[in-house]
This record gives sequence, C-alpha cells and structure tokens, in this order.
Amino acid sequence: MERVSRIVDALASAICAVFFGAMTVTVLLGVFFRYILNNPLSWTEEVSRYLMIWGASVGVSLGIRADEHVGLTILLDSIKSRAVRMVFHTVIFLLVLGFLGVLFLYSVRMALDARYMQTQALGVPMYVAYAAIPASSILAALQLVLMYCLKAVRGDRQHRELKIIDI
Repeated sequence: MERVSRIVDALASAICAVFFGAMTVTVLLGVFFRYILNNPLSWTEEVSRYLMIWGASVGVSLGIRADEHVGLTILLDSIKSRAVRMVFHTVIFLLVLGFLGVLFLYSVRMALDARYMQTQALGVPMYVAYAAIPASSILAALQLVLMYCLKAVRGDRQHRELKIIDI
C-alpha cells in the first residue's frame, strides 16, 4: 500500500509540476507579448486558467498524502487514547470519502452538461476543464483510502504533533 501511495503521489507531483510550469510559461508569454511586443495573445489567459484549475485539483491528493489538508485538529489532538483517536479518524475518513463521492457524482453531471459548450478563445470543449473535478476526486479518494489503510496498519504511531508555523 505504501508503494502504491508513493506512486500515486509521484504521478500527481509530476502532473502538478508540468501544469504549473506550463502555466508559468503561458503567463510569462502573455505578459511578454502584451507589454513588450504590444501584440497580446488572446489565448494565454484562458490556457493559464485551465492549467491552474487542473494543477490545483490534482494537488488535492498531495495534501491528503502529506496529511496537510485543511482540518480542525484541536479535538483530535486532545484525545490521548489511540482507540478513541482511531474511531475519530474513521468517522472523519468516512465523511471525507462521502464528500468526495458526492463531489464526483455531481461534477460528472456538470462535465457532461458542459460537453456542448466551448471555451471562448480556443474553442476547446468545456468538459476538458470541468473534468478536473471528477478526476481529482477519484485521485483524492484513492489516496485517502490508501492513507487510512496505512494508518490502520501502523496503529496511529505516526500521529501528528502540533506544528508551530512562524508568520
């Protein structure tokens, strides 16, 4: 399971790097053409937007793998019993998995509804952009299940300690 989780993580990291790298190049290209050459490209803003949507969506699974996703852990951190903590982890796991399932179902419907629409500048079907949400929900659910199983096997030995972040 750890190996599969690492493979999914590496794949998601590579996809994010490619998408965000391409987005950076696209934005710089747009700025160069608009302000240096005074000949703006009509497609750079649209391409960079959809690259950012896909990159951020795929990046959700990275946050799940690193256990750095948004969450309120004050209650969980105050529980001393490993058994009770594991029950809380299970409830949270089921809630998040349920949310990802609902997100997947509704985002597939939304993507299918968008199959007849096209983007303004490129004329690409809108379902290409909308498909980021169902794809990321599947990837996030896979990573969530893998991380939950690993946590169950390890017995919560890797419980996070309070992290102090200087701002």
